[in-house]
Amino acid sequence: MARISKDPIERKNEILQAAEHFFKHKGYERTSISDIVKHIGVAQGTFYYYFKSKEEIAEALIDNILQRDLATIERIAEDPAQSGYQKMLRILIDNFAHRGEDKAVHYLHHENNAVLHQKLLVKTVKAFTPPMTSVIEQGNQEGDFHASHPRTVAEFLLVSMLFLFDPGIFSWSTQEVLDKLVGISDILENLLGTAKGAFDIKLLPELSRVIGNIANNWSE
Repeated sequence: MARISKDPIERKNEILQAAEHFFKHKGYERTSISDIVKHIGVAQGTFYYYFKSKEEIAEALIDNILQRDLATIERIAEDPAQSGYQKMLRILIDNFAHRGEDKAVHYLHHENNAVLHQKLLVKTVKAFTPPMTSVIEQGNQEGDFHASHPRTVAEFLLVSMLFLFDPGIFSWSTQEVLDKLVGISDILENLLGTAKGAFDIKLLPELSRVIGNIANNWSE
């Protein structure tokens, strides 16, 4: 039987999709390269033409997952029409509001995919830190924020929120999620050096809706 030749991009995506299928149903640690190549009917040499290892294909999958959320934050951070304070609100609303919604990537939180989960958390913090830092620096320049170490504050916010509200690490009830997110408003104000009430959800109906949405997503 003649070998079917495919466009390189199509073939690479086919390998990525097969790997994701096995990571989802079998787990990263239990998936072998032979599983992936047999599934799509190609030789192992074809796999190694596109990826050097299983670790590299995992990195590629995680990068794909990150692109949407990173694009959202970068678009907000680069908007010349908004203040730093407005941008921080938008990041909280447009990005963190949707965490947990994408059921297609919930497999990353399973114990069989602990390696992928850790890689995703680390890459998310590293990718989101630069645009978050620029937003805090802008807020400092405009006088709404008074954060002495913008990059460290950005990293702290990202690490604490991504870790505390990760469904693969903690199993909070809806009420626990609500209580913690309400308390974070005070922490945000202290870290960013804002006026009292700047992030008070009782004064910001949009943030209140966000909290309800997050609670529902992460408690499922």
